[in-house]
Amino acid sequence: MNKFPLVSVVIVNYDGRKYLEQCIKSVLTSSYASFEVIIVDNGSVDGSQQIIKNFSKSNTEFIFNKENFGPSKARNQGIEIAKGKYIAFLDNDTKVHPFWLRESIKIFESDPTIGACQCKLILNETDNIIDCVGEYLGQNGFLVQVVMAGEEKDVGKYDNIIEIFAAKSAGMIARKDVLDEIGGFDDDYFIYMEESDLCWRIWLQGYKVVLMPDSIVYHEFGTSSIILSKKINYLVKFHGTKNYVLTLIKNLEFKNLVKVLPVHLIMWLGIASIFLLKRQFKSAKWLLQGILWNLLNYEKTIRKRKIIQRQRIVGDKEIFPKIIRKKPFGYFMEKLKRKKKIGHASG
Repeated sequence: MNKFPLVSVVIVNYDGRKYLEQCIKSVLTSSYASFEVIIVDNGSVDGSQQIIKNFSKSNTEFIFNKENFGPSKARNQGIEIAKGKYIAFLDNDTKVHPFWLRESIKIFESDPTIGACQCKLILNETDNIIDCVGEYLGQNGFLVQVVMAGEEKDVGKYDNIIEIFAAKSAGMIARKDVLDEIGGFDDDYFIYMEESDLCWRIWLQGYKVVLMPDSIVYHEFGTSSIILSKKINYLVKFHGTKNYVLTLIKNLEFKNLVKVLPVHLIMWLGIASIFLLKRQFKSAKWLLQGILWNLLNYEKTIRKRKIIQRQRIVGDKEIFPKIIRKKPFGYFMEKLKRKKKIGHASG
């Protein structure tokens, strides 16, 4: 066991100049003996690239894309050049606790069945309010938060290592060999659900995803709504719908796919109907376009599904008790309302 195996910290940035410098500085002052920093810029036009270049003498590598490829492809670019045994993913609007790597890597080293972990995300500049401590999968295919962002203070309730379905990539650590084994992130997920799909495939390969409560990362409140203000409604509704459906088709066993997918689609159509009744025609259109995308790209998705299902090591029956939490329909409607208040930050 290596006491300090190399960790590659991958930060994806898109027009995050306001937050990026404090993020990089906090990582560089981490109390951990062996890490490198890889910054992937998705074609920023706000001066972010000059800030990145200012750290050229530090333990950093840079990738400058000419356009915004989204966080999935950008993270894959970081993984490709990473030298670390572990990959830590951060959004550009985060700051890390100095000890965020020390205890978590120690646990990774002692338990080879852990494929990835959720860092404990705390909303920055709040009185220790929780942003995210992991997610489960609902019985109808929608995500269920362990605790909804902004609703609880961190007072010790989530101080134990627990198994979760998926981590939020604003603060997430994974084994590089496992990422290589499953093929990394899916580039077709421009934004949203990409980490949930990744974690699901980690579970299918016989590894587990856990909350690492001693790995604390501070996350800004709703920055994507600011950075992507003109596109945020479209991105949430089109890519959110598209990627939810895509994730189910790829990862569920057939017998569960025919049970879950019809209900899932009916719920999306119900939400689109509500938007139509409220005369929010663009929102309804974007949801329907997300569903349509999956029909138009059906053959490509089926090719991915065949690979995943052929390579999976564990069945749904084995992992469902660990990753599924049942919730009433009203829970998911409440989540939709809250998305207007709390955004996701990333490339």
